[in-house]
Amino acid sequence: MIVTDLSNSFNPYPKVQKVQKSKQKKTEEGFCIMPQSTLYSTKRTEKYCERHEVYFSKAYRQKSINDGLIVFLTKESHRGTNGVHGKNGDKINRQLKKLAQKAWCKYYNKTKEEFIREYGKANN
Repeated sequence: MIVTDLSNSFNPYPKVQKVQKSKQKKTEEGFCIMPQSTLYSTKRTEKYCERHEVYFSKAYRQKSINDGLIVFLTKESHRGTNGVHGKNGDKINRQLKKLAQKAWCKYYNKTKEEFIREYGKANN
């Protein structure tokens, strides 16, 4: 017996799962517990368009997103020379981490020691 129609018996390419847009949008916009500041925005706007996870190493990026430790920065303050990821960005990076620690402790009603257990060290 010769089978000429293989469409029902075998499919070499698996079906691609579609990502729900509501979940994708939630992580893009994110929820933010950071206080209002002139350095950054807590919502994505036209000017403040790049999301920055305050703790951005491989180990802490997703934890920052889940805990609300994200801010939205301008392109210059995110990737520019004086930006967080730039060569002169250490000052703003330390400032953001200090604000994030205070916001986390206040929002989750936790102590400095609990913060250190979660994120590795304190930012005084």
